[in-house]
Amino acid sequence: MRRMKKWFLAGLAATGLLMVSSTGVTQDKDIPRPAPVPKMDRTGALIVPLQGSVRLQMRNKKLIRAISFDKEGVVKATPDALQPNAAIIFGLGVGTVILEMTDVDGGKEQYEIVVQQDLELLRTTLRRVVPTANIDLIPGLGGTIVLAGYVARAEDVNTVVQVASSVGGQNANIVNAIQIGGVHQVQLDVVVASVNRSKARQRGFNFIINGTTVSTGSILGGLTSSTGSTGSATSTAAVGLIPSAASAIPSASPNLIFGIVPTQIQALLQALKTEGLAKTLAEPRVVTQSGRPANFQVGGQQATLSAASGINGPGVAYQSIGTQLDFLPLVYGNGKIYLEVSPTIRTVNTALGITTSFGTVPGFDVQTIHTSVVLESGQTFAIGGLIQNSLQASAARVPVLGEIPFLGALFNVISQTETEQETIILVTPHLVDPMACNQVPTHLPGRETRPGDDFEFFMESMLELPRYQRNVFEGRRYRAPWKNDPTAQQFPCGANGGTNGNCASGTCGNGSPMMGMNSGTTTPTATPNTGKLPTPAQLPPSVVPPRSKSGVMNDVDNNSTVINTNDPGVQIQVIPPAP
Repeated sequence: MRRMKKWFLAGLAATGLLMVSSTGVTQDKDIPRPAPVPKMDRTGALIVPLQGSVRLQMRNKKLIRAISFDKEGVVKATPDALQPNAAIIFGLGVGTVILEMTDVDGGKEQYEIVVQQDLELLRTTLRRVVPTANIDLIPGLGGTIVLAGYVARAEDVNTVVQVASSVGGQNANIVNAIQIGGVHQVQLDVVVASVNRSKARQRGFNFIINGTTVSTGSILGGLTSSTGSTGSATSTAAVGLIPSAASAIPSASPNLIFGIVPTQIQALLQALKTEGLAKTLAEPRVVTQSGRPANFQVGGQQATLSAASGINGPGVAYQSIGTQLDFLPLVYGNGKIYLEVSPTIRTVNTALGITTSFGTVPGFDVQTIHTSVVLESGQTFAIGGLIQNSLQASAARVPVLGEIPFLGALFNVISQTETEQETIILVTPHLVDPMACNQVPTHLPGRETRPGDDFEFFMESMLELPRYQRNVFEGRRYRAPWKNDPTAQQFPCGANGGTNGNCASGTCGNGSPMMGMNSGTTTPTATPNTGKLPTPAQLPPSVVPPRSKSGVMNDVDNNSTVINTNDPGVQIQVIPPAP
């Protein structure tokens, strides 16, 4: 019996604990939770989330007697049950409203309320996906979300836009105003090198023999046409008998014409070997910002006939010719550069054109490629190449007669054309910054030369000369215009470097050192050209002639012809100037 009482008391105690626990949970659920405090944007307006609420108090912390709005349907205000001097503001619709609060003493305060979408979930997601980005989310009208700020890598832009589109829903309109930090200006160097070689061989023979009663000949291949006594063409056959006297009218094909007058023999020979060479080297360069397309074109426009026509004749269309470069760079965060590049070289080729009743329409030779590659700054990639060989041959011969060895050459015409084409396209991107003012080139194209004066134009036939002052006859000797340039003793060596100078060792002309970009010399020192070789005392130590094995220095004057060096197998020949 006692055991039964103990179990009964234990059950009552457990039931009491359960009741107390359930009552406590119910009380926690019934307690109203305070609304969050509103946030302010850059303009000082209070932000209220759409379909959300915030608690708002007056700045003087007094009790609120009345609340009014300048428009309906944007927000709704209710008293706060936890704080008598506060109100709960609910966001009903996206928009802006001016809220006016009046305290118990009659004081009034105005607040600008902006109701917008709640973007806290999107902000939290972007912080987790792209932690290095600094993105500011600005909601707009009609579900628009403006993405502003910076990212460290270009590939993060696409990620941020996709995340914003997924969180904003199907009707979200994303405005991308994200900027990429770092250096992202790309210079693209493109080299298009093309060589086209052709070789053609042609051989043909035509003849006409006029007898007293019979004429015969061969006009195979169109090298010539024959006429009778009336002067009109009477023969269309390759070989035939012409009853009256015939003569040969050569066409543009034969290059050798001969005849024997007493025997009335006329012969025309075509024996040609033609070689052609065409080289194209284009090196366009263009700079643009990462993610921005760029276009570069140098050339012109060729007029061609178009399908449109009128009473004044056919229509006219224009085709761009020259060098054109289109490319789109994208700099990745790891330093690599993504390129979409499309170089094009278009030139006019009349041989590919057609002739219509309105005139001749030219053809075009086009070399183009469109591709995408990924490189690092300064790396070079061959994005395209072509090696093409073609051979075309033809032979026209008279049956039987044209097949006879050696003698058949009089009755056949043969031609052969071989074409070889090579093309390569190289691209090299660089990350670049603007130049400082002291890095701007001082000599731009066309500014390093000047037009010749009357003496130079009429007497020397010079159209363009170095822009520095010139003395035509210096020391009663003629001075060429190129010698007046400050770089005459540097690059190229010119006439002085061929024999008297040594370009490989850094000396040109009169023996002065070549002052290149890495020599450390900023101002070139011009050495007067007196027509004499310098003495050893006038030479810099780096170019003084060495001593021979015997230790005796060879004299360097107008009578010397050879200078021995320390190397017995090397000698420098000196040619003295003309007296």
